Amino acid sequence: MSMISHLFSIRATTCLTRNILRATPIRLLSSASSSPNKTTNANDHILPKELPSSEKRKAKFNISWKTVSVTFIGAASLIAFIYYLDQRKMQKRKVLQRAAVGKMAIGGPFSLITHERKPVTDKDFRGQWLLIYFGFTHCPDICPEELEKLSEITDLLRRDKSTQKNPFQPVFVSVDPERDTPELVSTYIKDYSPHFIGLTGTREQVAEMCKHYRVYFSQGPKVGDDYIVDHAIIMYLINPNGEFVDYYGRNKNAKEVAYAIEQHMNAFKESNK
Repeated sequence: MSMISHLFSIRATTCLTRNILRATPIRLLSSASSSPNKTTNANDHILPKELPSSEKRKAKFNISWKTVSVTFIGAASLIAFIYYLDQRKMQKRKVLQRAAVGKMAIGGPFSLITHERKPVTDKDFRGQWLLIYFGFTHCPDICPEELEKLSEITDLLRRDKSTQKNPFQPVFVSVDPERDTPELVSTYIKDYSPHFIGLTGTREQVAEMCKHYRVYFSQGPKVGDDYIVDHAIIMYLINPNGEFVDYYGRNKNAKEVAYAIEQHMNAFKESNK
């Protein structure tokens, strides 16, 4: 009897052990499957959430008016600078073209006397910029106006330090040599500027220079001892090499002429570097 009871006890223990072993993996799997969810939930509070698609579009195209304005101003400034450089090149090209054409048509050698009675030729003025005006001391209105303008041009150009290498020299040439002696020319030009040089000479010498510079002049009818000389009203610009560069009529004021001469001076400096 006790033997039979012992066998039943062993069998019951075996069944209980088997049931415990079967139940243990299920619990382990259940706990393993539940722990990642807890970790993920915990990390949800640490990692940043992803932006919605509408917010992404706003961030992608978020360009302020300040950025647009700065970009526009920068582009406009660049275009303006390029345009300025192009215009400057065109201006220099025109200056050089006019100078090349003028060299063959106007200018040439001359031999005259200064207002200080010193004989001079065109070679004595090499190394200087000359602005030559042809007139006469008895001119009632036009010559005084043009000489006032020549004086203003001289003052404007002498202020510019860049012209010191090749100084600027204004020159007055009389087309009335019969009356315009060196003494009279000296008194006349001093009323306008101390920087003027006056030139006169014999009628043949004056006529020769006027021929080279294509300057028309003609003595009008006399009224007693007085008469008017009809002449061209033009200023001629000569470079330091003694070559004709440009001319200016009454339609140009002093500032316009001074600016044009400065452009020629700069072009000459660039071409002789």
